Amino acid sequence: MIRAGFAALWLAFTTLGCTGQSTDPFAALPAAPEGSVKVLFIGNSLTYTNGLPQTISDLARADGQPFLYGVSVAYPDFSLADHLLQGAAARLLTTREWDFVVLQQGSSALPESRAALERDAKIFAPAVTDAGGKTALFMVWPTQDQLSAFNDVRDSYRSAAEQTDGIFLPAGMAWLEAWDRDPTLTLYASDGLHPSEMGTYLSALVIYQRLYNRPLTGLGTIAKVGGQTMLWDADLVQLLKDAAAAANTKEGHP
Repeated sequence: MIRAGFAALWLAFTTLGCTGQSTDPFAALPAAPEGSVKVLFIGNSLTYTNGLPQTISDLARADGQPFLYGVSVAYPDFSLADHLLQGAAARLLTTREWDFVVLQQGSSALPESRAALERDAKIFAPAVTDAGGKTALFMVWPTQDQLSAFNDVRDSYRSAAEQTDGIFLPAGMAWLEAWDRDPTLTLYASDGLHPSEMGTYLSALVIYQRLYNRPLTGLGTIAKVGGQTMLWDADLVQLLKDAAAAANTKEGHP
């Protein structure tokens, strides 16, 4: 059953929310500014919790890079199959051009959920190409009580990226890199499923580096998450940048 949820546009740091059920929330979207990087995020609450797209946009601004025109179609508990059935993301793919389309669902660690991720990513991929974009797979993380499943999550998302000739975004592996450096870091929210603000920031670093093809060395030591400045010390921010860069490098993306 399709669930009511959330859809948002991040443009000039303004958020528009709606149920996404009875009206088209994207009918009045403004055109992308000239020279901006146009990214469509298709996912669920792991994408919209803490404002991941805006966090990536703030990284681009801090690094002096082109503006991120980010549109997010994200509903609670949605898989890619749910998005295909609901249809909002497909409408956006046929009415606008995109540089990247970031696909995300749950951890997809089990064989049947991996098969579904691969299948549905391949359904989306031709429309992404027709829209002028590149498919990207945002690897998330298992629930906190299933920490042994990180490698299975990685393998599922990496396989889907390979099968769509897409970009693999190893955010979950950056969480492991960060814990290798400091096991006390709180990357999960209290529910053991969603990211904390730190988990969102770390994921945003991974995605920003890959989509913009930029080293993270140009970023300063002030971190913003969802438009809010975090009171983290410089050493912690550097640790998170190092972890993100290490994950990208180990997954074959210098």
